[in-house]
Amino acid sequence: MSRLYQYIFRSGEVFLSEKHTLPESLPTEFASSVEESFDLDLYGEPAKAVLLKEVRSIKEVVSASVSGVSENTDIEAIPGWQWITLRTLLASDDPVLAKIARGATRAVGLLNWRHSHRYCGRCGSRTKTHDLQVALVCTGCHAVVFPRLSPAVIVLVRKEGKILLARHAERNQDVYSCIAGYVEHGETLEECVCREVLEETGLEVQNVRYAGSQSWPYPDQYMIAFYADWKAGEIKVDPVEILEACWFDPANLPNHPRQGTVAWRLINGVFPQLSKK
Repeated sequence: MSRLYQYIFRSGEVFLSEKHTLPESLPTEFASSVEESFDLDLYGEPAKAVLLKEVRSIKEVVSASVSGVSENTDIEAIPGWQWITLRTLLASDDPVLAKIARGATRAVGLLNWRHSHRYCGRCGSRTKTHDLQVALVCTGCHAVVFPRLSPAVIVLVRKEGKILLARHAERNQDVYSCIAGYVEHGETLEECVCREVLEETGLEVQNVRYAGSQSWPYPDQYMIAFYADWKAGEIKVDPVEILEACWFDPANLPNHPRQGTVAWRLINGVFPQLSKK
């Protein structure tokens, strides 16, 4: 009989043993904190996803996922167990943690979706789990709701051997990162790249080319990464979005997103077959 592993989440962190294994049951200490839970199939293996009440705000969780803030130390400890950030799992080279990260990313994405779709957006009735599909169905009007993904582009722009990085106005103000933004209805991914760079920095780009992608469940983003070349213009930032944008030598980088993020992969050339074309 297959083991039913528990993917337990709280504030962007996963509950694991010190030997990097998942629990097979919910610790009694967490029973009163469960916000959402459901059974699911993760790549052919049965599992249970559990979302506990948050101990940090969503803004803090998202900020920590980029800047690399260490795991919580102010929550109760259970001997032999630990909380570890999903970002840390995504950055790990350990094949055991990499496998857990793959399942955890899907599990927490579905948890976030279910937690925010308890009621139908059409009629306001409660939703319930669909009998046959990975979906929710309204108990009133019977509308079917499938898991939501919010596609966003992220781009590293190059000019004469330097790269464009920016500090954002609303989050992680001490971190320089790539230009990024959500895809709008009616535009292609490449058009989105050009629009976001122009709106946020006043620069025109060309030679937009796909680099890679990453699921980023904070709460439901899907990041599509690109490289692009500067075409024209001088930096003139949108102060609502950007505090500062500069050209940097890749050999002398400022504080930037930590390993485990798609931005780190772009900046550090982890897409070597495309990074310098």
